[in-house]
Amino acid sequence: MKVIDAMGLLCPVPVIMARNAIREFPQEGGVVQVLVDNEVATENLKKMADSKGYGYEMEKVADRNYKVTITVGEGQAQEEKPQAAAPSQARGEGLVVAIGQNQMGHGSEELGKILIKGFIFSLSQLDVPPKSVVFFNSGVKLTLKDANTLDDLKALEAKGCKIKVCGTCTDFFKVKDDVSVGEIVNMYDIVDTMSGAQTVINI
Repeated sequence: MKVIDAMGLLCPVPVIMARNAIREFPQEGGVVQVLVDNEVATENLKKMADSKGYGYEMEKVADRNYKVTITVGEGQAQEEKPQAAAPSQARGEGLVVAIGQNQMGHGSEELGKILIKGFIFSLSQLDVPPKSVVFFNSGVKLTLKDANTLDDLKALEAKGCKIKVCGTCTDFFKVKDDVSVGEIVNMYDIVDTMSGAQTVINI
């Protein structure tokens, strides 16, 4: 059994950690136990298990302390392994993600910052990364040296994703020297990148 300590981690991190562990299972399958501290994580792990046909058990050990056990049958782990796709079939081919704020959605700023962190982390876990992620307005703050999204953006860049940061925006916020990933570009470059994309996701 592989045990994953995901205590204190918000979704989608526990689900992605479990999925990555399952990918390492041999042909005969295996068992992964995920330790989490919130019911949302247990529910999302159950959805993942149900969608793949895995066994699922959840035990509430104490308040904010849950053990989720996922059992993977013979051959099922191989279905989780990324398959090589032809260029025309790759989901990320031609995908550009445009991020214009340092939070996701409107309402609670605190929640918005949690969501944008989870969104960028999820992007970094895709088997096929986006072609580019462009940042403008307050979104450029997500590329700074003290941003909690920096490691995930560097992981994306290492996979071949182009990170492009609006120079006018970094000058406006006076953070140009703190940009720590990607390249600083002008608005024409951003427009050219977005206009040439097959799909654009706007945040």
